[in-house]
Amino acid sequence: MSVLLEIENPMVLGHIEYPMPPYEPAVSFEMHDDFGSFIASGDVYFEIGDAIVHIDNISDYLAVGYMDESTYDMTDSEVIAYVEEHYGFAHTKK
Repeated sequence: MSVLLEIENPMVLGHIEYPMPPYEPAVSFEMHDDFGSFIASGDVYFEIGDAIVHIDNISDYLAVGYMDESTYDMTDSEVIAYVEEHYGFAHTKK
C-alpha cells in the first residue's frame, strides 16, 4: 500500500506516491500462561495439550480440568515428575 501526498511545489503536477514503510511486528520477550501469570526466566511451565500453565497454577488447573487434586501436597520437583508422567511436558524458560 502506498500513500498519496499533496505537495505545494508548482513545478510538480499531480501527486507523488510514497511507499508505506515495511511492517515491523512488535517483538515481546514476555511470556504469560493461559491464566495471565507472568513466566519469568528460570520459571517452570507446563505444556499440556494446547495449554501453557505456570507451575504456580498447575495444581488448580489439574483440579478443575482433570479432577486431580493430588499435586497440592507435593514439592515442585514431585509436581514436575508427576505432570510429565501423566499429562504433558515441563519446560524451564530461558
